Amino acid sequence: MMTVWVWVMTIKSVPPISSLSSIKGHPAWHRVIFAPLALIFFSGMNLILIQWVLVRELTALLFGTELVILLVSAAYFAGISVGYRLSEPIRLNHLKPLAVFTLIVHLSLPIWFRLMVAGLAAVDAYSVAFVLLLLLTPFVISAFYSIFLPLLIKQQSGSLAELYGLELVGSICGVAILVLLGGLGLQTVYILYSAGVLAILASLRLKRTWLTFMTVVASLWLVVLPVLNTWSNTLWFVQLRNLPAGSKTVFSGYSAYQKVDVLETPSGKRYLYLDGLEHFGSYSGERLNVVMGQIPAALLQPQNTLVVGAGSMQMEALIAEHARYVTTVELDPMVAEVSQRYFTRYNHMDSLTNHRLTIDDAKHFLANTEAQYDLVATDVPAAFSIQTATLYSESFYQSIADHLTPQGVLAVGLTSTFAPDDLVSRRITASLLAVFDEVMVITAPSVGWSFAYASNDMPFDRTEVETALQARYEMGYVIYDTLAVQTVVGDAEPITLDSMDIVLRVSFDRIRSRFE
Repeated sequence: MMTVWVWVMTIKSVPPISSLSSIKGHPAWHRVIFAPLALIFFSGMNLILIQWVLVRELTALLFGTELVILLVSAAYFAGISVGYRLSEPIRLNHLKPLAVFTLIVHLSLPIWFRLMVAGLAAVDAYSVAFVLLLLLTPFVISAFYSIFLPLLIKQQSGSLAELYGLELVGSICGVAILVLLGGLGLQTVYILYSAGVLAILASLRLKRTWLTFMTVVASLWLVVLPVLNTWSNTLWFVQLRNLPAGSKTVFSGYSAYQKVDVLETPSGKRYLYLDGLEHFGSYSGERLNVVMGQIPAALLQPQNTLVVGAGSMQMEALIAEHARYVTTVELDPMVAEVSQRYFTRYNHMDSLTNHRLTIDDAKHFLANTEAQYDLVATDVPAAFSIQTATLYSESFYQSIADHLTPQGVLAVGLTSTFAPDDLVSRRITASLLAVFDEVMVITAPSVGWSFAYASNDMPFDRTEVETALQARYEMGYVIYDTLAVQTVVGDAEPITLDSMDIVLRVSFDRIRSRFE
C-alpha cells in the first residue's frame, strides 16, 4: 500500500485534469508524477489482473467449456466498449464513487459470484446464471477502467498514441505480476490490485481521510479474504456438486491454465475438480483408472509406460504394480503439485520408486523424446476445450504411435458411451482407426462410458481382456473388436487440427443440458 501514499504526496500540487495539458511545456515536466498517467497505467494493469480472476472464476462457476470461455471473454471485452461509451456523458466527479464501488465489488468478486450461483441452484434456477453473470460482467468488471483513455483524450491530457502506449505498459506490468506472482495465490494478486485502485483514487484527488479509510477497509478485507474464499468455495461445491454437508475445501487455486480445487468429504474422501468439472473422486473415476491403466498393464507387463496427464495420478500407481518404469507428462504444474500433495492415499507418490514426473506439453514432449513405450495411457479431461481436444486428434495419436514398441498399446477414454448415435465417441475412435490397425472398444458399466485399446499388433485378445475385467469385478461389459468398431464408427470423421468443431458441439450440448 506504500505506492498509494507516494501518489497522495505528489498529486496535491497537480492541477485539475482540464488544465493538465498546460503542464507539458514546464521544464520540470519529466520530474513530476502526472495524475493522468497514473490513471492510465493502473487502469491497464488492473484490467489484466481482474480479467485473470474473472475468467478463472466464472469459467469454473459455469462448468468450463470452450464456449463458456468464449462467452466470458466476449462479456469482458464488451465491458471495454461500454466504458468507452460511458466516457461521453460521464463527469469527473462521478469517477471517485465509481472507483470506490469498483474496489468493493472486485475484491469480493469470487465471493458474491459463488453465492449468487449457489443461490440460483438452490431454487433450481442454475441456468439463469449463464444469462445473469454474462450480463453483469460488462458493467461491473471491465467498463470502469476503459473510461479513462477516451476521457483524458477528450480533456486534451495527452495524445491517443501516448496514452494508449502507457495503458499497454500497464497491461504488460499486469501480465508480469501474474507470471511472477500469480502462483502465490489470489490474495497476493489482490494486494497489488488494491494498490492499483487506491492509486487511481489518489490520482483523482480523493480526500486523504477517505483514502486512508478505503486503504484500511481494503487491508482488513484482504486479511479475512482467505477464510471467506474457502467458505464460499465449499458452499458452491456442496450445492452444485452435491457433496455432503461438512465437506471442506482443502485447496483452491488459479493456475495459468485453469481453476484447480480439492474438496474433502467428512469421511475423508477427496475430489479433484478442474474448472469446476470433476476429474477424480467418484467411483466411476477410480474404475476408469483400473480399466485404462491397471488392466492393460497387467496384460502387458510393460517395461516402459507413459501416462499423458496427471490428474490424481492413481492410474500411475496401478500401472506401476506391473510396469518396470512409469513416466507422467503433465502441462499444468499446479495439478501435478496438488496430486502429489493431496492424493498420496490413492497414488502412493510418496513411496513409488519407479515413477518420474515431467512438466511439459505432451505434444512437445513426444516431439523431443526418442523413448519407446509398451503402454501409453491418457488421463486427460474430455474435449471441452480446443487445448484438450487436440489430445484426441489423429495427429496426436500418430505422435504416440511413433513412440510405441511393435506390440505397444495406447489406452484412451472415449468420454461417452460408444454407440451409433454418439458422435463424439465415434469421432475419437475414428481418429484411432486412422492411425492404428487394431482398435478394441470396451464399455464398462462401472465407468459409465467407453474406452479403447489401440495397437498395430495387439498383444492380447478379447478372451484375455474379459478374464482381466472379471478378475477386477467388472461385469456387464460390452467388447467391440476392430471389425465391429469400424461398423459403429461408420462415416464419422477423425478429429484433426483443422476440424475442432467437436469442441463447440460438446460445449453447446453441455450448456443446453443446463437449461433442460
